[in-house]
Amino acid sequence: MWVGGHFMNILQNIKSLFRQADKKTDLINEYRRKLKNLFPDFLSEDLEIVLDIMPLTEEIYIDSCGQSYKVENGIYGELTEIKLATNAVIFFIYRIYFHEPTPELENELTERQKQILNCIYTRHHNGYIREKRLKNLFGSDHEWILPFKLQLLGEYVIEILFELDKHITDENIQQYKQLTLNNRKYWEQTKGKMASYWNEYYRYPNYKKIRDYIGYKIMKRINKANI
Repeated sequence: MWVGGHFMNILQNIKSLFRQADKKTDLINEYRRKLKNLFPDFLSEDLEIVLDIMPLTEEIYIDSCGQSYKVENGIYGELTEIKLATNAVIFFIYRIYFHEPTPELENELTERQKQILNCIYTRHHNGYIREKRLKNLFGSDHEWILPFKLQLLGEYVIEILFELDKHITDENIQQYKQLTLNNRKYWEQTKGKMASYWNEYYRYPNYKKIRDYIGYKIMKRINKANI
């Protein structure tokens, strides 16, 4: 009886391991599906290569208040639909928690693949990584890149807003304006978030009037641009 019971326990443990592996596989597939939806279809081949070097299978831990916490899902937040100028539709995610790929793997990517990777990591939970990846995209104004930059206007790290201001120039501001016209509800939500973060974090003591706040200045420039 004991031998039979011991054997049954082993079988149960094996089944449990298979179930855990299946859940892990399902989660990785879900990651890849959501990350693919960030980009138009014509980038699919390059995107596959980028996803292959991202550490999607690694367990994720973040440090907060001196303690380390495990993150159960590497993608957080509701999806936001964005319509591009070509009428392609992408679905934005709010945050990712994946670690960055190793520099060795990243250096093997083509220029376009690096742009894709930088776009993905502008959604990272760490503001320093978002800022770094935005800087890497300076001078890149493809229509599929612009939403990743514009999204940062509705976020709270002011250093990123000052960097974003450098990216929006007289030569490309019409593209941003068209993006806002194609996504009016999204643009209104972005402006609302920008104003909310100004009021919560930056109104006092430095920017008592919203017109002096860099986020508002960027928004105003885009709104005034002529198509």
